[in-house]
Amino acid sequence: MTQTEFVENDNVPDVVVDDETEADDLGLYETAPSSLPYFGADFDVAGLVRRLDDNDILVPRFDPDESDDLTIEGFQRQRVWTTPRMEKFIESLLLGWPVPSIFLVVEPDGRYLVLDGQQRLTTLQSFYSGSHPDGRPFVLRDVSEHLHGATFETLSKESKRRLNNTFIQAVVIEPAGDEGRDAVYRLFGRLNSGGVSLTAQEIRVALYRGPLVDFIRELNHNSSWRLLFGAAHKKLKDHELVLRAVAMADVISQTAGEWDNEDMWLNAYKPPMAQFLNNFLESHGDLADFDRNALSSAFSTSCKLLVDANGRDGLKFAGRLNAAHIDAVLGTLIFAHQNGMKVTKDRVKETIATLRSDDAYIDWVSRSTSHRDSVYGRLRTAHSALLG
Repeated sequence: MTQTEFVENDNVPDVVVDDETEADDLGLYETAPSSLPYFGADFDVAGLVRRLDDNDILVPRFDPDESDDLTIEGFQRQRVWTTPRMEKFIESLLLGWPVPSIFLVVEPDGRYLVLDGQQRLTTLQSFYSGSHPDGRPFVLRDVSEHLHGATFETLSKESKRRLNNTFIQAVVIEPAGDEGRDAVYRLFGRLNSGGVSLTAQEIRVALYRGPLVDFIRELNHNSSWRLLFGAAHKKLKDHELVLRAVAMADVISQTAGEWDNEDMWLNAYKPPMAQFLNNFLESHGDLADFDRNALSSAFSTSCKLLVDANGRDGLKFAGRLNAAHIDAVLGTLIFAHQNGMKVTKDRVKETIATLRSDDAYIDWVSRSTSHRDSVYGRLRTAHSALLG
């Protein structure tokens, strides 16, 4: 199977327009208070391992598709450390050498979420347990001669005590205000800029984990959706497209019938798209605002209708999967089925053909796709074509 292609063309940069004011006559500038208060802390190694074992420190993981037995580590999708690197890290601690600090985020329930330092912490946990995650004994081999063959259990009491009492520095972040979570989201991308590139959705599944993220994962297993999308995507693009469709269905539910009400549109969707999706997960993460069964049924029915109308190509635009086209068409169909509106296979087939030749619609799904005018234009056009 060829690799799925995605189209997300939004070449217009996000612009924040503010009144320009001088701090004083000298032209000094004043920065805003930080939305990410933080402090330094020293954690003893034994305490870190204990907190990991008690689930008081969270190392988020996300399995995008259990049926394919794929395991993707969310939030820190860096290359997993090799065994020699893990052993060198433990050796450094046993030798009393300094090691890099870790970044932790205080969660609402008081637990810590690992922002940076996953491999260091999981290596410690494995060494203390005596085995690697795959069951192999954790024995030091690629280390100094006097430590060769050592395990945690075979360390002397003095060596264990020194290791237990060794401190690792941490930067502990306490998100503040409504923008705190988004600031953490953006900070994570900067901290990991030197590692394997992360997608926005990979960060979301950890930072906004909860019932809605789990629900999106369940929808992603739908057989009709899998036909439309193809094989599970290792960087979670399929999850993001499901999220976008669900979010757009909610936008339509707030605005349908009031397409010319500008104030309503301003409240329903605020660009850019990435921020909008973050806010959607933040606001609806507990699924309390949705009928889970009704939404699941609407998604399943919509995907099946698209397959019945155009087969595996039911959501393709210009021969490729186009994120903006998908959120408009699938979002409209989900909205329709949530509200008991009947849409026939023939109507879907006819609508798709019409949209593919509509110059204005082509522009809305091809350029500046996260701008409000583009979102408004494609949703209104898809809604009109499908539901009349």
